[in-house]
Amino acid sequence: MREGEGRLDAFVITPEEFKRDGFGENKCFEAMIVENKNKKEAIGFATYFFGYNGDCGRMLYLEDIYIEPVYRSKGYGTAVFKYMAKITIDENARRMEWCVMDDPSWNAKTIEFYKKFNSIDDNLKQLYLHGEVLKKCAEF
Repeated sequence: MREGEGRLDAFVITPEEFKRDGFGENKCFEAMIVENKNKKEAIGFATYFFGYNGDCGRMLYLEDIYIEPVYRSKGYGTAVFKYMAKITIDENARRMEWCVMDDPSWNAKTIEFYKKFNSIDDNLKQLYLHGEVLKKCAEF
C-alpha cells in the first residue's frame, strides 16, 4: 500500500508491533477484515481508532482502508466506508476523519471516492514529526 503512495520510507512498523498495538492488551487501534464471502478469503482491511477533537469531541479517525486491486470498483470500499460511518455513530462520536494523499496524478480515483460522500475539505494540512526529526524536537 505505501509503495503505491511512493512512501515506502514511512513504513517502519514490524509485524510484532502491529500485532501488539492492534490485538494486544493495550491496543491502540481497531481493525476490520474485508472478506469475499463467495471465496471465503480476506481481500482487504480497515484500521481506525477513536480520538478527541477540541471542536466536536469524540471522533473516529479512519487510518486506512485497503482493498486488493482486483476487488476495487466493486463496492467493497463503499461498504467499508459506510460501515465506518455507522461505527462512528454507534460509538457516539460526532466526526469521522481521515486523510487522503492529494496528488491526482496517481490518486485521482481515491480522491473521487471520498468526494462522492460529500466529505468536507476544510483545507487543513496534516503535519507530523517522525524518526530523527521527532527525536530532535524532543530534546530540551
